[in-house]
Amino acid sequence: MRKIGHLLLNKYVLALSIFLVWLMFFDKNSMITQWKLQQTVNQLEDEKSFLGEEITRTEELREDLTKNQEKYAREKFFMKKPGEQVFIIE
Repeated sequence: MRKIGHLLLNKYVLALSIFLVWLMFFDKNSMITQWKLQQTVNQLEDEKSFLGEEITRTEELREDLTKNQEKYAREKFFMKKPGEQVFIIE
């Protein structure tokens, strides 16, 4: 017991413990800051993958629109050819 107390009062051990506590909680690059930065990185990676999927869907929609312009105009804007009748069923 006396040896443990003497070890804790050793100036090197005390300086090292203070230094480690300082690095873990009070420094600019503390563990808390690193954890928050990692959370931000994870969130941005999730957003990146979501936006990549959205870009893919939008490109497919654009491709479909360029191939089927008449179909899109008829369905979305209720356009018709002269002499046709349009029935809207909802």
